[in-house]
Order: sequence, then structure tokens, then C-alpha cells
Amino acid sequence: MKTFSPWLALLLLAAVAPAVLPKFLLLQLSMALCFALAILGLNLLLGFAGQVCLAQGALFAVGAYTTAILSAQAGWHPLATLLPAAGAAALAGLAIGLPALRLGGLQLAIVTFGVAVLVPQLILKFDRLTQGVTGISFDAPVPPRWLPATQDVWLYGICVAAVALCMGLAMRVLRGDTGRSLRAMRDNELIACSMGVHLVRLRLSAFALSSAFAGLGGGLYAILNGYVSPQSFLAAKSIEILIGAIVGGIASLPGALLGALFVVFVPEWTADLSPALGGLIYGACLIGMMLVARDGLAGLAARGFARWRKSFFPTRPLAAATLPQETTP
Repeated sequence: MKTFSPWLALLLLAAVAPAVLPKFLLLQLSMALCFALAILGLNLLLGFAGQVCLAQGALFAVGAYTTAILSAQAGWHPLATLLPAAGAAALAGLAIGLPALRLGGLQLAIVTFGVAVLVPQLILKFDRLTQGVTGISFDAPVPPRWLPATQDVWLYGICVAAVALCMGLAMRVLRGDTGRSLRAMRDNELIACSMGVHLVRLRLSAFALSSAFAGLGGGLYAILNGYVSPQSFLAAKSIEILIGAIVGGIASLPGALLGALFVVFVPEWTADLSPALGGLIYGACLIGMMLVARDGLAGLAARGFARWRKSFFPTRPLAAATLPQETTP
């Protein structure tokens, strides 16, 4: 008997959410899906390829501003800008990945975090294109006439489709030869090189794919808000995405979803409990989470499911093989 797939369970929950959640919570869930794309890209880069990047928030901003500029100034349909947003972020990721060819560890982390600090200043500098501190506003796409759905449900469905597509692409990459090469590069670059892995090409490809996911998430984020400004993409955004990756599970694809839910919902819940102590409660939640689930929420959920399965469906011990007895003549 086949086991119930957790991916099927997630799809069922995603389909039921618009019917049971109010409008505000559905919007928050859509925001979480946007962050899940950025976290998914970071999981591929850091968890499976072993490359440190603290500029995921900057790449998120590249995708968001690409969508906003093409929609507000070039007259593009917002949904048509998502592919250019992912492409622009992928090109930026390739540029960020060039230092990774010579640097690694803390040095690469500092360089990429410097990019996260620099991007908001560049947005302010090129104010003729980005409108500076004023930001860019545009209208969100409306659902087609043949679809009986509200705009919130329509945008939520687009986010679900984007996450499902990127999850499928990530699973396809990791299950093939590319996935084995990424893990080999993460574990030991010297051995990977001796096995014929082209490290330069693989490292840059990992940065490009990770950045494309972040850019797509940024484009969807801009569409959901209908507005972008430099204040939304400060360096803290990259730290927030990193926290989501670690809390969800840095080497887990479902962990990207769990980490995104954590970084979107938990800060607001802690602020509602105590506006003055919201940051303190959130920090305590992070510490407690790392003590309880060192491999992230995905690892904690996997262990819990394994225990539940073992208690309700215990495995039967194999019967000892009986040897035929020798007959005496």
C-alpha cells in the first residue's frame, strides 16, 4: 500500500485555504509564498551547493523593481513581467557569483552581505528610473472574465502555481546528475573536481537558479502590494530570508514553505501578544526553535511523522528462516 504523499497534502491545504481563510490571512499566505521562493533558492544554494549568499534580499528587490518598472513605466501586463524579473535576478546572481569563484566561507558571506547593503542605496541613486524614496505604484492584475474568483484568490492561485512550478524544477534538478554534482561540490570540492565536475560552471549555475527563484518571488511580492520602495528591501530582508531558510531546514525543499510561514506569521503574532516585547518574544522563539529542531522544522516534522508511523504501523520482524533438518539413514 502506497503512503500518503506530503506534497499531495500540501496541495489539498492550498486548495482549501481560499474557502476557509479571511481576506487578510489569504493575503499574508500569498506573501509567505513569495518569501518561500526566495528561501527555496537559498536552500538550493546554501543547503545543497554549499555556497554562502547573504544577498537574497537584494535579488528579491531586483525582481520586484523589474516588475514594477515594466508595469508602471513600460505598460507591460504585470504577469508578463515575472519572467523578465526572474531573468534580471539571474543575471544579477551571476555577477554576485563571480567572487565565489575565488572566495568562500566568511569572506563570501561578507561580500554578498555588502551587496545586500548596497542595493537599496543604488535604488535611491537611480531615482529617475526607480522614483527614489517615493517608490513605484501600479495596478494589480484582475482575474480573467471566465474565472469566477476574486482578485485576492486569483493572485493567491498565481503564487501557488509559481511555488509548485519552482518546487518541481528544484526536485528535478536535485534528483538528476546535477543534484549529485551539487552535493559533491558541497561536501568536497577536490573530490568533485576529480570526478569530472566542472566547478565554475556548476557554481555559477547554482547562483543563477537561486537568484531566479528570488527574482520571481520579488516580482510576485510587487504584484501583491502594487507598490515597491527602497524601505521594503533593506539589508535586514536578506537576514530575514536566511532565518527562514535555517528555521525551515536549510537542506530541505518543504522547509522553504515552513520557514516562510515562520518569518511572515510569527513576528506579527508576537507583536500582537505584546507590542513592547514583540522583538524579545520573537528572539526567544528563534532560540527555542534552534534548541528543539536543530535541523529545522522540516526535520522536526519528519521525525514526528516517523514516530507516528512507527507507533500506528509497526514493522513486523522478519521470520527466521527454518533450515531443513537432516534425516538420519
